[in-house]
Amino acid sequence: MITLYSILVFFHIISALFLGVFLSYPFILHRLFALKGHELKTTLTTILAFSRGGHYALVFLLVSGVWMTMMYSSYPSTLWLIVAMILLILIGGLMGMLLGQLKKGMQAEQPEMYLLEHRTTLTCYGWCLCLFIIVAIFIMTNRNLFV
Repeated sequence: MITLYSILVFFHIISALFLGVFLSYPFILHRLFALKGHELKTTLTTILAFSRGGHYALVFLLVSGVWMTMMYSSYPSTLWLIVAMILLILIGGLMGMLLGQLKKGMQAEQPEMYLLEHRTTLTCYGWCLCLFIIVAIFIMTNRNLFV
């Protein structure tokens, strides 16, 4: 029989997989700097559309994770909760900063020049976001490290 817990775990994992799209951002951004004109605008539009889903996935991860922790498991350590919440906030912040830069690039008169001028910042945000997601996955799957 399917329980609420099974449904929460299913959607939690689906949301985590959808958030995994951001793991590819450093590689997508590397390719983005070589694009020009209409191809660049189309790619930026696609990236921004996928990213909106990433925001929803992050919110659902937070809600379902808190729900499962509060209702269905023994309370984890306070340190684990603090680290997990800080990581999720950092991921959300980096997503917002990265997508803000990409939106500005899309709205610029010369998107190619804007992206090239902000290449270092975008690359740094992309790699930090990727790293924070990997660390969050490690922390979430190894709760016993914080006993």
